[in-house]
Amino acid sequence: MEWIMVAIGGGVGAFLRYAVTLFITKLHYPAYYATGVVNLVGSFLLGIVIHSLNEEMIISFLVVGVLGAFTTFSTFAFDFVGLFNKGHISKGINYILINLVGGLLLFAIGYYI
Repeated sequence: MEWIMVAIGGGVGAFLRYAVTLFITKLHYPAYYATGVVNLVGSFLLGIVIHSLNEEMIISFLVVGVLGAFTTFSTFAFDFVGLFNKGHISKGINYILINLVGGLLLFAIGYYI
């Protein structure tokens, strides 16, 4: 039963990530902004979920399923390499700092609030 919850959560998370990407790009921002948004929001929500919940099935649904599909490290890496290859070195470094440091800080904030 747990794997079903993970699969359903994964579908929800993937859909939400796609919706955020569509929304951000319709505002005429680059797609890598959407990746940053989902990673930061997902880190914050992960902190809240991990701290607040102890029901294994709900955690599997939310953490592994929804947030696992919502956030993305592979697209983050792809976006960074794209910025670097286009000569946007400072944007790439800022992108790394925002995603990594921001994600860790937002996770901690979510966990401790």
